[in-house]
Amino acid sequence: MNNTVYLYGMTILSTIHNLKGKFPVPDTYQEIQDTFIIPGGEGANCALVLANLGVKVQLDGPWLGEKTKEPLLQYFRQKNIDCSLLKVENGFDGWQDIVFCDGSSRTVFGWYVRNLFDGIRRWTVPSETSIKECSCAALDPFFREESDLAAKLCIKHNKKYVTVDHHYKTTITQKAHAIICSKEFLDREYKGQDYKTLLRKYKSACEGMVVFTFGADDILYTVPDDSEIQSFKPYKVPVADTLGAGDTFRAGIVYGVLNGYSPYEIIRFAAACAGIVCTRFPSVHKAPTLEEVNKLIYN
Repeated sequence: MNNTVYLYGMTILSTIHNLKGKFPVPDTYQEIQDTFIIPGGEGANCALVLANLGVKVQLDGPWLGEKTKEPLLQYFRQKNIDCSLLKVENGFDGWQDIVFCDGSSRTVFGWYVRNLFDGIRRWTVPSETSIKECSCAALDPFFREESDLAAKLCIKHNKKYVTVDHHYKTTITQKAHAIICSKEFLDREYKGQDYKTLLRKYKSACEGMVVFTFGADDILYTVPDDSEIQSFKPYKVPVADTLGAGDTFRAGIVYGVLNGYSPYEIIRFAAACAGIVCTRFPSVHKAPTLEEVNKLIYN
């Protein structure tokens, strides 16, 4: 056991614009205050937070492209994130997006649907060797058969894994040690359904912890050995940016699982991680330290 987290997840090069005011309505204008070209995506953000907490991370998933290879690899090397599994594809620009942030919201423009569904697989096959050797895993469910394979390999080798935003009737969700669903996902995929009723459906189908997040509103969660729905109020912080808060929350969950925390301790730690990054811009790229997380929890 090498105490490494295997992270099979979305890794992209993001161009992030920090707006001076609110995101504009059509046919109006807004000033761009700052621009950053940095790693993004659920997998990359989770990896960056875990690395800053002192965890060894091996990143796997989307192909690197001709426009994204050098900036991404240079950035990850500085953070001591293992990128040896990432494949470079010639003739492919790479996974990218454009994000506009206004302090209280973020609006994303990208090419995800085209890159996922145009008939070309632009991501790696998960590494069974790395999964077998890791301590635990974080898996994105977006890469179709390969995401399913990653989950099956974790099950085969008895590795705990954490996943996000997926339906409760799928194997990757049902076998996860923890599944985290955001309000954005729930409102899109289960529009109009009562959250607590839906949470009970997840609980009845899933073997692990189920967590629903709602931004600044109470986190709802269930654990296998308790029939009650639990709640946790997120930490109240001055918000500078919400981009990456959900990815940071998952990183906190993974850290808690890796270190054997109780369910309540896991949620508390994850909420503190997310709270800290919301006070910064660009959030995840000023990731919390363990000292900062513990200070927020205990002070």
